[in-house]
Amino acid sequence: MTSREAADLLGVDIKTMYTYRRDAHENDFPAPRQFGRTLMWEREALLEWRKAHPARRRRKVDTQPEPDEGSDA
Repeated sequence: MTSREAADLLGVDIKTMYTYRRDAHENDFPAPRQFGRTLMWEREALLEWRKAHPARRRRKVDTQPEPDEGSDA
């Protein structure tokens, strides 16, 4: 699968895929096969890696601004 498809499978941004690849020696990320300039990832290897490295849960960010002091809100 392509890098974009692999990113979708893992639920990450494409830039994160390249960061994982760059830091593979630290995080055991599976190596892709390279065909010319195209990187191809093995689905099963990515799924096994995800089992061993679960996605972090993101904190929900409050998008409501705090009222300013002295405002009528």
